[in-house]
Amino acid sequence: MEWLALVLWLVLLAVALPLGRGAFAAPPLGLQPPLAIAGLALAVLFAANGAAGLAWAAFAVALAGVATLGAGAAQLIRDEETTDPAVGYDAAFAGVALPLYGTLAGVMLLAALIANGSV
Repeated sequence: MEWLALVLWLVLLAVALPLGRGAFAAPPLGLQPPLAIAGLALAVLFAANGAAGLAWAAFAVALAGVATLGAGAAQLIRDEETTDPAVGYDAAFAGVALPLYGTLAGVMLLAALIANGSV
């Protein structure tokens, strides 16, 4: 489970880094790179020592990513017309990142429950 989480966090980081430039059009998108870096760091620490608290923290980071990405995507798809093509790219990256955050939230929840001995 830890390896799956690490790979997913790495993929999410690759998608979230370009989203940081979308902070001008939608300010919540500026939180995506720091959240992805924090989630990856927590997942690495969890894989290294298996502390359940780290898995719970990575789960919380994934939920924060879903919330901020949803708010940023809502600002990107509002009805105002724009001539900036970067907004379309940011919306596409947000469309890829949102399911990744949801998947990561589920993976980290399972990892935390397994680490607690609940499953």
